[in-house]
Amino acid sequence: MKAIGMMCLAGVAAMASAQPLEFVIDPAQSSFDMTITIDLGGLGGDTDSDSSSLSGFMLASFDDPGAPSDTSLHDFQAVMDSDLNFNWVPAFLSTADASLTGGVVEYAAPGTVLGPVPVVGGGFEFPVVPVTVGGVLSVNYNIFLVGSGSEVVDLSTLAPSDTPIAGDIVQGDGVVTMSNTILFEGTQPLFLDDGTEVGQVIFSGAATVVATADLPSCPADMNSDGVLNFLDVSAFLAAFAAQDPAADFELDGMYNFLDVSAFLSSYGAGCP
Repeated sequence: MKAIGMMCLAGVAAMASAQPLEFVIDPAQSSFDMTITIDLGGLGGDTDSDSSSLSGFMLASFDDPGAPSDTSLHDFQAVMDSDLNFNWVPAFLSTADASLTGGVVEYAAPGTVLGPVPVVGGGFEFPVVPVTVGGVLSVNYNIFLVGSGSEVVDLSTLAPSDTPIAGDIVQGDGVVTMSNTILFEGTQPLFLDDGTEVGQVIFSGAATVVATADLPSCPADMNSDGVLNFLDVSAFLAAFAAQDPAADFELDGMYNFLDVSAFLSSYGAGCP
């Protein structure tokens, strides 16, 4: 039986786990803060800001979720929980207002894993991350002696921007927390109803994200170091040969091929 176990386990001895954890964004600690400037050139301009809490998810993986020395980014999506509203007085006797609905900040290249990057003192930074901002910005304006107009800007049609994402990782009580800030910016021309360009809509802001995930339970991680490798295989074989309960993966008090098969399944599934 031990020989059979060795033969089966040899095929997976070099495998390691790097399954991403799914982090849930905490709306109570996360926000979408946006500033928009109406720039009319020589006529003037004005700036207004608004914010909303955020919900959504992040996917990230670690070399060791319990004590990471590096991390990789897989995906994220942070969605506004409420609409944003803006009001401007960009010039003499001129007014403008806007609302942003469906605002979202998300990873522009899902399926592409970024990293790994080092985690030092709990801190990390991805230097270049493609970020897309989504949502519909509806703008209305009346410019004294120039004219009026309205415009609907679909922010998802704007080109992704490359931005650094830096943050911190904290573990405790079986939970890992990631905190980071995602910056965004963009510019859109402003037109009157007759098609005349009179200025620009300039927007910028940040999504401040705090997200949590449960630390994974991984039965195949026999030495509890957060990584699956031959050390776990060796530890299982030693426990199996000694009929140690740690090797009783079927929890039936017996030590046979069913335990080897259960260990192989757990090992093959990897640690989240």
